[in-house]
Parts: sequence; structure tokens; C-alpha cells
Amino acid sequence: MLLVIVTATVLLLATIAVHGVAVLWLYYIGIRPLSHAESLSPLSRLGWCYVFVVGFVIAHLIEIIIWALAYKLTGELQDFEEALYFSAITFATIGYGDVTLEGKWRLASALEGVNGILLFGWTTAFLFKVSAVLWFGQTTPAEPEGLGNGDRGRDRQA
Repeated sequence: MLLVIVTATVLLLATIAVHGVAVLWLYYIGIRPLSHAESLSPLSRLGWCYVFVVGFVIAHLIEIIIWALAYKLTGELQDFEEALYFSAITFATIGYGDVTLEGKWRLASALEGVNGILLFGWTTAFLFKVSAVLWFGQTTPAEPEGLGNGDRGRDRQA
């Protein structure tokens, strides 16, 4: 069981690293247009949304493949197509149940599900911020009411 936990932890860290590289790469290629989003046409804004979404889809596919390779190489699943299918439905937490792992390796699949939830959440947060910048002109997170103009939490005077 310790081998499964160590293996799953290494896979989890590897996929987090892949995702981090994707975030950095997308930030690097998108920072310039995002910093001048107000001057982009709606079609250009949509195009940049596609770039970010496709970039993250590719990242998630790589992450799914990493888990699938582990299932195949450990002999838990016999062919790569089945391993890829199982990994995709587990990573996305769909879990049809038509393909399952035996014994101790089920713990690895549970960790893959947690991994997928976390990385999809990271993707969602990034895309939410990109959309806010591209479509709504937001450049920084909005300050809560009452914290602007130097009053920092003091009651506003009428």
C-alpha cells in the first residue's frame, strides 16, 4: 500500500507541475493582449478565450495521459486505450464504474479524482480571471465596498 501512496503522490505532483507550466505559458503568451484588452475587438477577445481554453484542454489531456501511463505500466489495466478511458473518467470525477482497478490500486484512482478536481478548479479560477479582464474590463480584483479611497474599513461619513 505504501508503494501505491508514493506512486500516486509522485503522479499528483507531476500533474501539478504540468499544470503550473501550462499556467505560466498561457500567462506569458497572454499577458500582452490581456494588458490591452480594452483595445481588442470582440472577435479578438473571443480568439484569446479560445487560446486559453485550448491550452488548458491540452494540459488536462497530458495530465490524464500521465495517470493512464501509470495504470498501464503497473499492469493494473492491460491496454492503453482502457487505461486512458479509465483515467479520463476518473480525473473528471465522472466514474461510470464500467472499468475499475483491483485491490490496493483503487486508492490511486481516488487520489486521481482529487487531483482532477483541484486542477479543474485551478483552470476555472484562471479562466474566470481572464474572462473578467477580456470582457468586463477588470484588471484587479474588486475591492469590497468601504475599503476604497483610503478609509480601510472605517465607517463612511454621510
